[in-house]
This record gives sequence, structure tokens and C-alpha cells, in this order.
Amino acid sequence: MKFKTKTKDIKEVVAAVSRVVNPRPSTPVLSGLYMRAGDGSVEIIGSDLDITIKSNIKVEVDVEGDCLVSSNKLSEIVRKLPEGDVVFSDVGSDLKIETTSLSFTLRKLENEEYPEAFLRSHEENENTQEVLVSELFDSIKNVGIASTPEGGRPVLTGVYFNNREEKTELAATDSYRLATQEISSFPIDDVGIISFRSLSEVIRLFENEESTLKINSNEKDLYFFNDKYFASLRKVEGSFPEYQNLFPKETLFTAEVNKNEILECLDRSTVVAEGYIPVTFIFENNDLLKITTLNKDVGGGNEELKVKILGVETGDIDGFQMSFNPSFLIQGIEVLEGNKAYFRFSGNEKPVVIQGDSENYKYLLMPVRAS
Repeated sequence: MKFKTKTKDIKEVVAAVSRVVNPRPSTPVLSGLYMRAGDGSVEIIGSDLDITIKSNIKVEVDVEGDCLVSSNKLSEIVRKLPEGDVVFSDVGSDLKIETTSLSFTLRKLENEEYPEAFLRSHEENENTQEVLVSELFDSIKNVGIASTPEGGRPVLTGVYFNNREEKTELAATDSYRLATQEISSFPIDDVGIISFRSLSEVIRLFENEESTLKINSNEKDLYFFNDKYFASLRKVEGSFPEYQNLFPKETLFTAEVNKNEILECLDRSTVVAEGYIPVTFIFENNDLLKITTLNKDVGGGNEELKVKILGVETGDIDGFQMSFNPSFLIQGIEVLEGNKAYFRFSGNEKPVVIQGDSENYKYLLMPVRAS
């Protein structure tokens, strides 16, 4: 294998593909980037089994061939290359990387055991569809904040694509909160659950590309691709929890607040709350919200905020109070559309539903016991 390209071109694709390679994989071959040159282009492949990314760029191919090298070392070398031309050559047991002023050699990895599934080509077929990048990616980011971090219960680490009638609802939960957002109908019915970490990599890969993106799927994987990149995401096995009935049937009252003001207030409260000590909402005189926090080891704080209480028959809510995890609260408010945040309360022991100007997005947050 031997090919020549521009350093700026190879830097971009190596950086993108190497992000998904696990530095401590279950098998050594998965620590590598697979390079395959032929037909005037080079394909670079990386995977951690849950997500596989392939890139394809035009290069000057002198000798067709393939090799597998350390993802970590290759990405570091390529990142530091000077501008200009760079030549990659397969020389015996090494990959040689040369410019006019320097050369590196990297010991190749044994590629015979590299999974064949990663190397198969994926062409468009009659099942290929297109999606709008902005709507889908924004919704995934909004909903994914409620998912469980990797290492938790697998079905809770992902985003659930719930197709119903002519709409698709995205949902994610970590059992303490739930986020849902309705989008235009997703053209693939059997997506199920996809890891939020994998979806985040897809967003990083494609969000600055075209306005539309091609997608396809099979029983086990969901594919996103364009002419430059291809991403294969493993579907998470299992059933997503029944979540529709978690939203309260009735609302006791709704509090309307300025989004930026409450975020600033909560940001100040976390100085002593330190991200996990609860913050407490106390409503006073139907037009004033007091936000308090107490950390026995550090101190405490109180701040008052003007609110507008909505509801036909709210009555007197003076003294109504609830406590929440401040980090979860801030994350749910930050993604809301518009300048207002609406807190829909159904009782001080029931979850609160938080929305912005768009009714398509709902963020349900469980209360916690005040310290």
C-alpha cells in the first residue's frame, strides 16, 4: 500500500474516526485504525463494537493495499504533521509516514483477526431514506441529557425512537428524570434504542455537513452516511420502560419564570450545593419564588425570583415547596426553547414537568428529599 494526500485532509478524517476507538479494547485489533487504499481513495475504519465509523477521501494511490496500525499513535503523529503533502507506505512490518522534512514508522498490527463485518461495503438500496439533520440532532441532544451514563443499565443509556402514527417521539430516562421530544416522522420504524454516546459521535461527525443525511438499518444496526463518512450504530437490546403514564394527569398549578434569570439563580446556588446538595423551591404570595440551599459543610444561600402563577383555580400556594437535584434541574432548563420556563406542578411529592415555548419537548424531574 502506498498513497499520497494533503495533511489537512488526512488530519480531519483520522481525528474523526479515531474518536470511537477504545484505548483499552477487549481484543488488541480493536485498538487499531484499518487503512485500505484503492481506486483513487483511501478508506479509514475504526470501531469499539457499539459504533463503527468509516471515512473515504480521494488520494493519489500508487500501490493498492491495506494495513492496521495503532489508532492512538497514528492520530498523534498525523495531528502534528506540518502542512503539505504526506506519503503513507506499507513497508514490511511497518507503516511509513513521510513528508519533505520528516518520516515516521509505525509497527503494524495483525489485521487477519479484524472483524470482517467492519470491512463490508454498504451501498444505497431501496430502503435508504433521508432525514433533516438539524431537527433530528437538536432533539437527540435535548433528550439525551436524561439518559444514564455508559456502564449503567444498557436500555437506559440510550435514546428510544418511538414511532407512532405520523410522528416519532424520542425518549430517554435514567429513572430520576425523563425527557421526550416529538419530531417529524422518522422514516425507519424499527430503530428501537440507540446508545446516546454513539448518537453523540454521529452528531459530531455530521452536524457541519449537509442539511440532510442518508440513513438505513438492518435488524442489529442503524446506519448514517454521506459521501465522506459512514457510521454504523449497534441497536441496544431490550425493552424501553413504559414511560407515557409517568407524566401526571392533572396539574395543580404552573409557574412561569424567566429562563435566564432562574438559570443564573441556580448557578449561584450550586456554589454551595456543589452539584448534588438539593435546592429547594418555596413559593410565597403567589408571585415570589424563593430558592434555598444548605450544605452543612460549606454554608447556604437564599435568593428570591419573581414568578407568574398560571391556572384558572390555583388558589393560595403560599408555602408550597419542593426540592430537586440542582444539576438535573439546570440541564433540563438549559435546552428549553424561548425565554420562558414553565414548571407544571401536580403536588409536592409528584414529579414536576418542565417545558419551554415549544410543547413538543417535556422534561420530567423527580423531587428529592431536602437535606
